[in-house]
Amino acid sequence: MHIIAEEIRECKKGCFVNLYQDIEYKNRKWLKNEIDCIKPLVYGAEKPKILLISQAPSLQAWLNGKISNSLDGGLVSTDNNFLINNLLPVFGLLKEDLDIFKENVFWIHTCNCYPWYRESIDNKSGKPKRSDKRPNKTQIKNCLGQWKDKLLKIDSLNAVVLMGEPSTRLFPELKEGSEGFTDLVRKKKIRNDIIEGIDILPIYHQSTRNRTFNNPIDKSTNDELKLLLREHFFKWFS
Repeated sequence: MHIIAEEIRECKKGCFVNLYQDIEYKNRKWLKNEIDCIKPLVYGAEKPKILLISQAPSLQAWLNGKISNSLDGGLVSTDNNFLINNLLPVFGLLKEDLDIFKENVFWIHTCNCYPWYRESIDNKSGKPKRSDKRPNKTQIKNCLGQWKDKLLKIDSLNAVVLMGEPSTRLFPELKEGSEGFTDLVRKKKIRNDIIEGIDILPIYHQSTRNRTFNNPIDKSTNDELKLLLREHFFKWFS
């Protein structure tokens, strides 16, 4: 694993520990003291060609980090359903192509620890539901903000893929005027004028909810972005 990824994994700030509590998840009770000691989740190839920045670990990925014996806490493994079912297909990869991803991608989050969840009532069932919290501006600055410059100086890097609105906050130069995240993504534009020698592409977060777009414009945009990514993915590391 890349030395920067190892450094991040050893971070002991525990920014979200005060939010953690005992939780029932998948027929098991997880105790707060178990959750408190999970390391930040990050994966970094030795010579990454692509820096993938997403939002934050999911609850599933975070708890898996407790029981995984791998260096990255099981982030890049077949046990990560989000990676296998949602993320790999965006790059035109299958489960059996996981090694290609592992050899070429440095995957980090705007916050590398789980920012906990909020509870609400499902409108259809009337039952309580959980949704992961999104990191706020200060949390992103305190976490990924401290690693950004180091990451962008990695010699082998050819591209940065920004998945989701929080990751684009690290590159305010991407937006023009009062442009919002949706406006930015809908342009489907790879920028190579912000950092010399590095392509930057913002995409929608590939959560299950996001991939069932109600707006046909956004569905079409997401489909076109996937084609753009697949076209450039192998160029970036060949």
